[in-house]
Amino acid sequence: MRKTLFAISLGLSALLFPQTIKAEVDPNFYIYLCFGQSNMEGNAAAESMDQTVDARFRLLATCDFSNPSRTKGNWYVAKPPLVNSMAGKLGPTDYFGRTMVAALPSNVRIGVVPVAMGGSPIEMFDKDKYAQKLAQNPNEWWATIAKNCYGGNPYGRLIEMAKKAQEVGIIKGILLHQGCSNNGDPNWPNMVKKIYNDMLTDLGLSADSVPLFVGETLRQENGGSCYGHNVQVNRMPSVVPTSHVISSEDLPGNGQDSWHFSALGYRMLGKRYAFAALELMEKELYADSAYSMPNAYRKFYQAQSVDIPTSITGMPGQSISATATFKDNHKEKVSKFLSINSEDFVYENGAFSPKYQGTGTAEIVYKDFLRNEKKVTAQLDIKFLPLKSECITTLKGTASFNEADTSFTVKASSQIGWCYDAGADMSDYNYLVLKLKEPITKASCSFRIYAQNDATSTSYYSKAVGKNDTMVVIDLNNMVRNNKKISPTHIGIISLYNTAASTIKIDDIYLTTDDPTGIETIASDKKQSQAVYDLQGRKMSANGLRSGLYLKEGKKVFIK
Repeated sequence: MRKTLFAISLGLSALLFPQTIKAEVDPNFYIYLCFGQSNMEGNAAAESMDQTVDARFRLLATCDFSNPSRTKGNWYVAKPPLVNSMAGKLGPTDYFGRTMVAALPSNVRIGVVPVAMGGSPIEMFDKDKYAQKLAQNPNEWWATIAKNCYGGNPYGRLIEMAKKAQEVGIIKGILLHQGCSNNGDPNWPNMVKKIYNDMLTDLGLSADSVPLFVGETLRQENGGSCYGHNVQVNRMPSVVPTSHVISSEDLPGNGQDSWHFSALGYRMLGKRYAFAALELMEKELYADSAYSMPNAYRKFYQAQSVDIPTSITGMPGQSISATATFKDNHKEKVSKFLSINSEDFVYENGAFSPKYQGTGTAEIVYKDFLRNEKKVTAQLDIKFLPLKSECITTLKGTASFNEADTSFTVKASSQIGWCYDAGADMSDYNYLVLKLKEPITKASCSFRIYAQNDATSTSYYSKAVGKNDTMVVIDLNNMVRNNKKISPTHIGIISLYNTAASTIKIDDIYLTTDDPTGIETIASDKKQSQAVYDLQGRKMSANGLRSGLYLKEGKKVFIK
């Protein structure tokens, strides 16, 4: 009886004071804000395969729909169109959500909050500029959508609906696709930065936990006319460190105009947005093992064959060119998703690890999103070149190695590469030194090393070689790339890029514990009687010693 009275009392309270009853926030309801212009709005007609949607993929309607019938502020299963019923069709958000739901555990739901207008300039999402922009362009198509769907304030509507979404879930990221209306504008990244920062502030979010994913426009080779804007898109990580670029490489256009992707292009683009989000979560880029993919769009994710070369010659850091054909007959490059069944070779993250070398047979495996494997047996000849006479590799232009004095000559507009011996442990060394036979007369070139951070990850660090330099010293403990410190355990490929107008002659490359710039120069007769050793501990003849660093009487010296 007491339970019945309590239930009646609770029901009366809800009727009299509805604002006091709130849904609990579900930490496993991941919300993504989506904004932009026509490609984000969706421009391709949805096909029959697109009408089947997992109920865990949810849409928060940001405007009132007439067809299908939807009411602003309500949640729905995310069937297309997701953005509006005036112009919205199938877009990247559709398969972003499908891929996320498939990859994450069954207790996780994905929700999208989309606001987009075909043709809209980025300024329409700037809360300080949208009113003026709208007043200046009252008759534009995007202005009509802004007024009819979003009350004339797209940014305001996105924030309003995002706050509503925060009542039931956690905002995990922001998706942007825009640029054709600001094509090539060098200030575009800064405008996006302001909008992103305004969103974070207005919603009480942190950039560290809410990354920004920015998609490239349709590329020229696929019929795109705004491809030049991708230069600005790719500047985003340098302007907003928590932003990530989503490639449009090989994505098909619709064949009707020069701005929009096809339905297949949107599916592929949406999957790429999802893969970027999953990687940041440190999730595998495969469907959850317990997930049952709806048959309607299973063919999009399931490979029927893979084209992998059966004979591969290369060096560490090289990628294998592989293309998968899926059961819906579309093709995708899948080099990143290959692995090798072998005790002697490792292929991870789209490249051979610098730690492995040799020749032999290996089974190369491609695993599709649904975890189905395709295998090819290949003959491998992977070279990890040692540092002196056998190491020279001309990557571009011309270079030569002089056996007599063990020096390299690198002509202008050339690039050469070396490797230390496989698995060269750097833990006992502090510096990597490039010593020149004679000063550089004209700038410039750069000395780049690919440093292996762990068993599978490789980063590179580049240091310029200036005019008149005779030595380049890289402090292995203070290498930074993209504002991130590189802490290498092994040296991988070493490359020299010579774009100078003069020839560069390289005398030696070596690892050392002490900073050679701090070693006292000892003027000594090269015909001295005392024993002299090179840095590898080999005893050297006193006659004909070249200038350089040597070991003498247990100390490191520089002999002229």
